[in-house]
Order: sequence, then structure tokens, then C-alpha cells
Amino acid sequence: MIVRVSRRVNKRLRPARLFPLLGLLASPALSAERVGPAPDFTLAGFAPACAARPDPAQPLDLAAIADLALCRNPATASAWAATRAAAAREVQARSLYGPRLDASVQPGGSVSRRWGGGFPAASDSAASVTATLSLGWLLTDFGGRAAQLGLAAEAREQALAAFADRAQAVVLEAALAYFDTLAAAEALVAAEANAVFAATSLEAAAARERAGVGIRSDRLQADAALADAELRLARARGTAATQSGRLATALDLPPGTVLRLAEPEPGRSGRFTGLGAAPRTDLAETARARPDLRLARSLVTSADAGVRAAEAARRPTVSLGASPSLSAGTQGPDTAVASAGLTLSVPLFDSGGRTAAVEAARRDAERARADAETSRLQAAQDVWARLQAVEVAEASLSTAARLLASAEEAADLARGRYRAGLAGITELLNAQGSLASAREQAVAARYGLRTAGLQLARAVGLLHEEIR
Repeated sequence: MIVRVSRRVNKRLRPARLFPLLGLLASPALSAERVGPAPDFTLAGFAPACAARPDPAQPLDLAAIADLALCRNPATASAWAATRAAAAREVQARSLYGPRLDASVQPGGSVSRRWGGGFPAASDSAASVTATLSLGWLLTDFGGRAAQLGLAAEAREQALAAFADRAQAVVLEAALAYFDTLAAAEALVAAEANAVFAATSLEAAAARERAGVGIRSDRLQADAALADAELRLARARGTAATQSGRLATALDLPPGTVLRLAEPEPGRSGRFTGLGAAPRTDLAETARARPDLRLARSLVTSADAGVRAAEAARRPTVSLGASPSLSAGTQGPDTAVASAGLTLSVPLFDSGGRTAAVEAARRDAERARADAETSRLQAAQDVWARLQAVEVAEASLSTAARLLASAEEAADLARGRYRAGLAGITELLNAQGSLASAREQAVAARYGLRTAGLQLARAVGLLHEEIR
């Protein structure tokens, strides 16, 4: 096994140092000024430097897993780079409100030679240099720059929403892999117990056969049951190794990395409790914090800004220009020239191109609103489905516990009755099979509730509430 489950929780890794970022990103108030350089793809002050590998002496709990996933996963780095690029483009759009100053220097020279006509040969040379400053300032464009700045601001908001969605997806995959790894480890323990029980059943059947009170077919059936239990045990080992590799990969570690995992807190049921009564009244409003819905709303605002930009392209612009220049040379006097003026540019006719652009922008805005409504309805359905999954998992938990208790007692009774000669091999093997199934279902129910809670929290966009 490459996963070690520890009952001792690492208190130094709690609370999560990176994961509060998702709570911050869930707020629409995250401004462009906050999107700056930050270590490990999060806001300054939230994250330490990423460790090359987790400390094998410290067990990893869910919060530590979330930290490592955000810190190390390259998908988070890619999304954060896109966010910073969008913030830089917003600054670029804001620069359109200021003047632009350019300088140019043009050195030159000439050489001439004259001969013939009875005159002696002669040559002349000259050198000159011209320096020019050009100042341009767009004074007004009747809303064109404001529309461009709005588009850039919404692009930054969309990049933030995409980053939040990517970060939550990364953390959800790591958290699911964490619980699936723990579940696989428990299932392996259950499979080992089932194999031990099957081995004792075979010993009992063989002892009865040797004593002359049993038949060969009973021993063969018990031996077949043991072989089946050993086969299930081998599969359980493979599943445990696979899930461990999945968790390591989610943390950007080699699949064979040895991970020491802390058991979940016993007091946590795994149910996401941040919903209250809202899911049964307005599921779409409950899911308002979802990053994909934030993205859809931003796309609507961006489409409206696109309409304003297209309309502004049909309006005149007024700009200021100034250009002083200085020329000096080896021949002739030095000169200085300066010019300044206002330029009024009025679009008159373009064969209907600008009008068509406005119409296309308006239709794009309609499409964005329809897509946003579709996303809202899909989010409501997602929340509803995840809520039902949580309720089913809660109901299954107590039923699975009762099933396991009954199966354990029935198996013990059947084994005692078989050894005493009061029951046949069929009763013992049936009880043995029921116990193996009950153990598997108990493990699935315990971790099924936790994973259902995580997926519900992801559906409403508040995954950080479930983990912290």
C-alpha cells in the first residue's frame, strides 16, 4: 500500500492557508486592483511557498489537500496567468484616455561630386539631423473609449470567474480523490476481513469432513467462497493503489508517492449546511455564487458594452495634435518648426458596415441573455439533483449501519451453528456473502455522504464552506 491512514490530525495545517481564496473569489466585489502579482496564484498574504513534496511525517487532512491542490496544480497557474493578462489589458484600455507622445530622430547626409566642362573636379558633403516630437490626444469620441474600457473590465471579471471555476474544479477533484482513497483503504480492510472469515469457514468445513460429519461438497463450496474472497481482495488492493495514484496526480505528484492521510473529523457528517431553506424556494438564487453563473452575467454586461462600442463607432471624434521639430546641419541655418491643431473626424459613409456592426452587437447581446438564462436553469437543476443525492446518502447511512450490524450478528450465529452441526454450508455461505456485501455498502455509505456534500457545495459555488 502507498497510502497510510493516520488517526492523528495535523493541527499545524489547519485552517487552510490557500483555500480562503475561493471564498474571496465567490464575492463579485473582487476588483481589478487586487489582481496583481501574488505567490502561488492567490492573493498576497494567503499562500506560503509551495513545498516540493508534502512532509511524510505529517498526515494530510482535507484542508491540507485543498491547499496543496491549489498551490501545486498547473491548471491553477494557467488560470491565474490568464486573470493577470486580462487585468493588464484593462489597464491598457484605460490608457486610451491619456495623451500619447512619440519622439523620432532622423539623421542624414549627402555627398556630391562635379567634373567636366573644363572645370576642375569638385566634391561637396553635408550632414543633417532632424528631431521631432509628436503629441496626440483623443479629446472625445462620444462613448467609444468608455465602451472599450467596459469590455476590458468585463473580460477581467470573466477571467476571475474562470479562475474561480478552475480552482474549485481542482479542489473538488482533489477532495473527491482524498475521500475515494480513504474509502478504498477501508474497503481493502473489509476485503481482508472477508477473506479471513472465508478462511475460517473453509477450516470449519474441512474439520467436519475429517471428522466424518461433513461432506466433500461442503468443503469445495467453502473453498470456492474463499477463492472468491481472495479475488475480491486482489481487486480491492488494485483499487486502493489506483485511487492513491489519482490523489497524488491531483496534487501534481508522481502517482507512486507515499501519502499519509488523516482520517476525517468524526464530528462532521459531510453534509453541506450552507443552504438553509433556500434550495426548496429558489434554487437559481442559491447557486448565484457559482463561478459559471458569474461568467454568464459578465458576458451579458460585456455584450451590452459591445453594443455601445459599435454605436460609438458611428459618432465623430475630436483629437488634439502637436508636433515640434528641430533640424540642424553642416550647411544652411538651423530651423525649428512647431505645429498644433484640432482634428474633427466624422464618419460619413461606409456602405452600411457600421450599421450592420451595431445590429450584430445587439443580436449578440440577446444571445448572451438567453445563454445566461439557460445557465441559470441548468444551475438550478444541478443544485436540485445534488440536494437529492445528499438526502439519499443520508438515508442510506443509517440503513447501511443497521445492515452491517445485523449481517455481523447473523454471520457469527451461522458460523457457530455450522460448527455445532445445526446448520448447513449454504446458511453459512449466505451469511458470509451478506456480511461481505454489508461491509462494502457501509464503506460506500459513509464516504458517499461526504462526497455528495462536496458536490452539492460545488453546485452552489461555495465549496470553501464545506472544506474549511
